[in-house]
Amino acid sequence: MNAIFRHAKFQVPLVQMRDRISSVWRGASSLLKLYQPLSEEENAVEQHGAVPFKGDIPRKAGDAHHQFRLVYKQPRPAAEKVENLIVTPEGAGWKDGRLFEKYSAGKPGLRMLAGAHAPVREVDEGYFIQSEHTDTFGDWTSEYLSPLSLLPEISAPVFLPRSMAKKAYVRRDAERTGLQFVDIDAPIRIRNATVVRLQRYIRYWRAKDVMALRKLLNVEPVTPQSGSLLYLSRYGETSEVATRTHPNLMIEEVIKERGGVVLRTGETRLEDYLNAARYAETILYDHGSAAYNMIYWSPKRAVEFVSDAWWMNSFLFFAEGLGVHDYNIICTDRGGLDSVRDRLNAVLDAPL
Repeated sequence: MNAIFRHAKFQVPLVQMRDRISSVWRGASSLLKLYQPLSEEENAVEQHGAVPFKGDIPRKAGDAHHQFRLVYKQPRPAAEKVENLIVTPEGAGWKDGRLFEKYSAGKPGLRMLAGAHAPVREVDEGYFIQSEHTDTFGDWTSEYLSPLSLLPEISAPVFLPRSMAKKAYVRRDAERTGLQFVDIDAPIRIRNATVVRLQRYIRYWRAKDVMALRKLLNVEPVTPQSGSLLYLSRYGETSEVATRTHPNLMIEEVIKERGGVVLRTGETRLEDYLNAARYAETILYDHGSAAYNMIYWSPKRAVEFVSDAWWMNSFLFFAEGLGVHDYNIICTDRGGLDSVRDRLNAVLDAPL
């Protein structure tokens, strides 16, 4: 039963309901001067150039084969210096008795607003990252590593909310980048804090963001074999947020019949992703955080399998930042297996 309610069809409305409830607590805390949200002016965005794609148009994508890039109207600094910032395990950033959204990891709910924030220890210097989520590898890549990669230097430990700090991929990337990530296990006062700001409207990656992330992760691009296919299958994987279902076994069969390589993301290590670079001329993936591993590859074509119940345009913009200009979307909850197979074969039969 729990698996059923973890499906995106249930999780999306539940997340929306929780946010509506939390907004009541945020409003009340703002009136009481306990919470300082970002202003409408700071959050205002505008449309810039469109990024095209082919194939199916997801329900949330509108009615055209492109997505406009959203950009903050009011540019944000890469980082801000803050004295005596108190950070908590939940990701709250308190200053002078008030929780600031621009110094915190996510919009606060009751747990963050009511959580203990009297510091149990102090440190002289440290970095803390303004973010909106603390849940998945996708959040880690886009809201933590990416802003860090845009800094000219990182000269002190980076303090992370508990829910993010305990992730295995955080420990893995600490070794790869040489950065020191610290688990906030209790409220900590950072006397001289550097708060790293989210400059990019989260999922609207730019080429400079992708290239900076490559540099931080010490990526050496590999030219893939001509005609190679690589499929990242979520078969058997448990989502960190909401379950999505795709006809993975059928897709795996098609890829293998064409001489391609299949990686099941729930069983795959970083070394496997690195070694797969030579098979990644055309990459295929179920919509999910594992797609960010394309940072290690140099693909020419991308095929994203999506559900109308759960889709965001993150990977379209990320792939465009990598230089992919042949982007294809297949909605797997439209039609039966034969329909999905036919649409997939049509994409793979088309010349690059």
